[in-house]
Amino acid sequence: MLQPLTGFKNQKGEQAKWDDIAVIFTNATGVTANFLFNNDNQSNAKIGSEFTKEDRLNAETHQLLFAYLLDVLKKNVSINTKKARLAIAKQFLIKHGNNVASTSLTDIQRTIDNMAYSQGLVSFLNWLHQHKMLATSCSPSIPVQIRGMRSKSGHEAIEAENSKLPDEKALLALGAIFHDVIPPFKSEQSDLSAWQHLVHLSLYQLDAFTCTMVALAMSSPNRAAAEQVLLTKQRLKSHTETVKGKQETVYYLNWRGSKGYLDNQKHFNAEMAKSLDRALHYTSIVTEPARVLARFYKNPAQPLKDVLGEFKPSIENLKLQSPAMGKPITLIHLALLLGFFDGTDKVARVTHDTQGSIEAPNPKGQPKHIKPIAELSPFDKLLMISQCSCAAALLGVKLHTKKQFEKYCAGRKVLTVAEFQNHFVHTNQPSLTGYNRKQTKQVDYENALFAFTAKQLNEQKASHFLLVPISSLEQFFSQDLIKNKGKTQKTIFERHGFSADFFIKPHQFRHWQNDYLAKKGLPHLLITMLSGRKSAEQTLTYIHTTDAQNSSVISDIMYDQEAECEVEENVGKRMQSKTQYDAATENLTPTFVTEVGFCVQNLTLSPCTYMTEFVTQCTLCPSSCHVAHDEEAIELLKKDLKVQTYDLERVQDAINFTTSDGMQQWYLTHYRNTCMLKNLIEVLSDKTIKQGSIVRYLTSSNIIRITDLDTKTVSERKLTLPNPNKALQAAIEAKTKPDNTIAKNNFLGFLGSI
Repeated sequence: MLQPLTGFKNQKGEQAKWDDIAVIFTNATGVTANFLFNNDNQSNAKIGSEFTKEDRLNAETHQLLFAYLLDVLKKNVSINTKKARLAIAKQFLIKHGNNVASTSLTDIQRTIDNMAYSQGLVSFLNWLHQHKMLATSCSPSIPVQIRGMRSKSGHEAIEAENSKLPDEKALLALGAIFHDVIPPFKSEQSDLSAWQHLVHLSLYQLDAFTCTMVALAMSSPNRAAAEQVLLTKQRLKSHTETVKGKQETVYYLNWRGSKGYLDNQKHFNAEMAKSLDRALHYTSIVTEPARVLARFYKNPAQPLKDVLGEFKPSIENLKLQSPAMGKPITLIHLALLLGFFDGTDKVARVTHDTQGSIEAPNPKGQPKHIKPIAELSPFDKLLMISQCSCAAALLGVKLHTKKQFEKYCAGRKVLTVAEFQNHFVHTNQPSLTGYNRKQTKQVDYENALFAFTAKQLNEQKASHFLLVPISSLEQFFSQDLIKNKGKTQKTIFERHGFSADFFIKPHQFRHWQNDYLAKKGLPHLLITMLSGRKSAEQTLTYIHTTDAQNSSVISDIMYDQEAECEVEENVGKRMQSKTQYDAATENLTPTFVTEVGFCVQNLTLSPCTYMTEFVTQCTLCPSSCHVAHDEEAIELLKKDLKVQTYDLERVQDAINFTTSDGMQQWYLTHYRNTCMLKNLIEVLSDKTIKQGSIVRYLTSSNIIRITDLDTKTVSERKLTLPNPNKALQAAIEAKTKPDNTIAKNNFLGFLGSI
């Protein structure tokens, strides 16, 4: 504690002390992080919150946490992980309440069990063990919060895998939106007339940002949040060379690597080249004013020509002030050149004693003095009044609240043009660092592709003088693709007429690209390189082909002659009916024989994903067909029915059947399926149905469809099943009242009546 806290500042920006409740740490690369040592009086406290003595932890706990933080900061983990480790340690100590070094394992375990979330607490306990503040034998159990794939059922595992891929309908919707938001060039790429009404600075550009991010994510497997936001302003580049006598072209961008991967020239899909280049060109145009602002905020004293860079002000705005290109310019005059005030009177409200001011009529009756923005000098006094149209035109947003006055006017209603400029230069300094959300990489803001003013990305409007930090772009992108609970802001799908049910998670694009490239036949090693990974093993977790899909690429399964004869002998009847079925229905896709019928799903193109607990695996599958009066199949189905009825009885007899929701839910589902199996057997055995007819059970509507192969006609039977809820209730009553035989007589008896 006697050593100086190097790198730490308090809320006021002064050198931090050990007893400060809130501190700001800045590492050697300039990355900052806020750490709070308050108790739970203020649940949503932030670095800017006001703290009193009531918010303090006790001295021992505070010092212990600060010592832990010093060790955490030395670890080679992300800044977010460091913040999370301190937060969970603080939460544990607050809930525990006592000196952790002098309490029993039982008390510590009780505290952990009462915590809603304990992930990451292991690091703190290991630190206590390392410094001998806890005995080695004091090792509490910390529950695992995240269920791994191994703990999931088969259905859950498949759902989890599928959820990593985006819905194809959502991808198609984004394609249609992209075409509307960034229209194609009318003729040549130099003809931008189709964009003239779309690229003005005052227009809402969140659609364009999202579409460009999507185009990048759909063109190559990227870490959208960590990498794409770090792109510099550029167009898609190409390289052409002759390969085996044929001209081949690859497309690439200068790319910032992440997770230790070096910067590189990243390749992009050729079929997306035109669309992607169009998106990059459009975005570079609408973001140029923000790059100009960034250069100004970085050094307001540099010549105007250096600040403007490639930006060309309109002739009208140049004529208003005829600025000297070799000299500095004020922020307000720069804003005039950028077009911030286009469509307004281009005047500012000033105090009555401002030289050159003009008194203007005011419907509200108060004296109103204005001055042309082009004529403002650094010492002219701007007057900021709530709901004033002049103030709204100047800032790009109406002033209502005290918080807005602090944000846009330094909390003052009267300030000079120079003070106005100094406020925004100071306010925008943190944004110029150009770090991504995890603060692992950065881009020079003045060269960033995705440089936006706050007014361009905020639907509720914000000032055009504020820059959007690169670190917040990930959140804009994510929230525009998926509807969050409690949020009223519409997603890009909703803004363009699609349902709120349409969504895509940003990381799904990376999974989709890897999966797409694998299915196109690209070797895993190349996918690994293209994705910016160092290990091909990691790529496997992004390729979502099942074992069935992998095996389906084998065109034939070869049997020896003896086995083939045996197969033909056993399923000869079904093979005959299958051939008849194909001819009768003019079925052009191949069908496959099963143990109780045949399957009409084209398994060479779409692998089987049907799962059941029945012994006969294909029964009740909507693609499974059966042959009427197929004695071998009927006998097999009857045996299966006995097994399933026995399973129902076994679960019903279980000790915890009446209290287990899981068992009762299984009983409901399995009872209904077993009743359908019984119905299928009855129909296959029905003497009124012509022998050899094809029977197909549509379980979703409880209809059995019967196809007469001779007449090529189809008839349907609507079946009625016993109520599974009543069956469950009767089963529970039979369990609680042993003398009551309603369940077996009325329900399980139904199954045993064949």
